[in-house]
Amino acid sequence: MDIEISRDVFILIIVIAFVAVIQFYKGRRWNLILIEYSARKLEEILQPRDKIYQWIGLYVGYRAVFKLLYKSLNRAEVTVTLLPRQSLFYYPISLITSRFDKIFIMYWFDREFIGEAHVVRKGYYRLGVRRAIKNYDRMRANEIMIAGIKFYIIYNNPGFLRKIIRFIETLEEPGIINHVAIVPENKTLYIAARLKPQWLEDLLRKSYNLAKSLA
Repeated sequence: MDIEISRDVFILIIVIAFVAVIQFYKGRRWNLILIEYSARKLEEILQPRDKIYQWIGLYVGYRAVFKLLYKSLNRAEVTVTLLPRQSLFYYPISLITSRFDKIFIMYWFDREFIGEAHVVRKGYYRLGVRRAIKNYDRMRANEIMIAGIKFYIIYNNPGFLRKIIRFIETLEEPGIINHVAIVPENKTLYIAARLKPQWLEDLLRKSYNLAKSLA
């Protein structure tokens, strides 16, 4: 009996190890494809005069700084974080904790912004949008629907708010947006979105156009 149990356990370990190896190579390949594709599209669209990349882990993503040439728009900082598809055991957990592949874009300006505006997908911040936005209590707050999705709007500059809403509405897939903000404190346009390769180029082109319209 003990020998049969040991044999079953051994076979189970072999099967799990085999599946883990397959998952590692398949997951690593897909993440590397996403990393290469996103970096290539960023350079193609932003046309930076200089660039710096920094890896995050082995296959989890990267941070990049792109120096730009457009008027008061001096640089873009991008962070891409991917689900750990290469890990059979951690990947299911990450679907609960991280939930999806993400891209964060910050456009930095050499100009002052008067007023602030945020559009945030409902449910994106698990602890609530009030905790995520520093000056929440000093601004107006409401909810709107864009393409059938509920967003919070927090603002004290209606013009900035209209620009952000228009940007989201013109995307091929507005559902990838998590948070868009114009923040006067650090002179930035901030975009947090789901990284979906089929809609990434559209997101990058239209976000860059929005940034240029603010420069």
